[in-house]
Amino acid sequence: MVYIYFPTGNSKRFHYIAKHLFNSILGTEFTVVADKNRFLQQAGTCINYSNEPLNHGLQIVPHSLLTEKGVHPINDRQESEWKGLFCFFRQTGSDIPFDIFAASFYLLTLYEEYIPERLDKHGRFHHEVAMSYRKGFLETPIIDRWAYLLKDELEAKGYATSSFKLRKYKTISTFDIDHPYLYLNKGCIRNIGGAVRDLLRGKIKRILQRALVLLHLHPDPFLQAIRRIDSIQKRYNRFYYLFVLVAGKTPYDRKVVYPQRRFYNYLRQLQSVAIGLHPSYLTLRDLDRLTEEKSKLEHVLRRKITLNRQHFLRMQNPETFQELNLAGFREDFTLAFAQAPGFRSGTAVPYLFYDMERETETELLIHPTIVMDSTFIFHRSASPEKALQKMKDLIDACKKSGGDYVSIWHNSNLAGTEKENPWINVFIQSYEYALSLEND
Repeated sequence: MVYIYFPTGNSKRFHYIAKHLFNSILGTEFTVVADKNRFLQQAGTCINYSNEPLNHGLQIVPHSLLTEKGVHPINDRQESEWKGLFCFFRQTGSDIPFDIFAASFYLLTLYEEYIPERLDKHGRFHHEVAMSYRKGFLETPIIDRWAYLLKDELEAKGYATSSFKLRKYKTISTFDIDHPYLYLNKGCIRNIGGAVRDLLRGKIKRILQRALVLLHLHPDPFLQAIRRIDSIQKRYNRFYYLFVLVAGKTPYDRKVVYPQRRFYNYLRQLQSVAIGLHPSYLTLRDLDRLTEEKSKLEHVLRRKITLNRQHFLRMQNPETFQELNLAGFREDFTLAFAQAPGFRSGTAVPYLFYDMERETETELLIHPTIVMDSTFIFHRSASPEKALQKMKDLIDACKKSGGDYVSIWHNSNLAGTEKENPWINVFIQSYEYALSLEND
């Protein structure tokens, strides 16, 4: 148990971030004490979160953020460094040089994204303006590292932390099914047009492959990739997540022409998998469309859908999370930058969405996503070898402080044979490496 002296005592923001640091990461309980005399009587692990020197407990001088309401621009974040890590909201008179609670809250709630300086062409917060990217700590789960260092500081003060049950690292594999078929169910016109394009580009092998698939003499490569995904998960006896696109008529959705009854029947018989919605491109800030697509997926799969990941990682804070709450989703796997891997909210540990417009903790669980295949393949044009090494580095970062390594792969990027498509081996090798660390 950690006793925290906090004279204000009733801040929802403080309780929210303390739960993440102590309950979720460090695995211990905490009690907030507003009465000074009662705090001074505590013999257990103590933190003095106030401006007053008490000579009792580890003192952390508070920034004003956790006692404020609403969101406002913070032009001077008072940046500093603590034990080789970037930090901000620098404070004097503290046993540590910054307000770890306020800084963690700022990152976890995506505070800067409430007032975005710049959006990309898809309406997403641009990673290049994020403080984590500009200051060079996007690839570090910095909140998790701060929490571990806070534990070290408590030990240095003479407090016992042997009862802390540090969170265990784990691997979570997720897959987006934007296109269940490469050739099937596309209609005559699209297939003829595709064959003509292949002919003009001299892709004779692809023309033959298309013909064999349409004649049902060869499996469709994209559907075959889904089967490969399931086979790999079964090989390692692992639970996994599929996010399915069921609607959309934009260039970014490319919905198939005919009903996909066979595909939905296939999904229904899968085991050890959770299936969620992959909303179409235009569902951003369109609650009615989002709800309609959720209902459609529930109807075709004959089950309740509570999981979500936005198509194109297209989200805006806080509107997207607010709408997901209203639509009845309970878990979201969207949180990542499309063009840069890393820890967008500073943690690899799942947490509940805090709505600062309503100053309340919601029931929507956010799973930070660390790596997406398309980031390396399309946005960074990375070689498979470099991508694999970067994935291993990020897996190590998750392992170091008990986070979840959540990855996104697309069935379309895992199609073909291992000889033709080197990304299949990148997936398998990164996955095996991630799993190997679970037992260390």
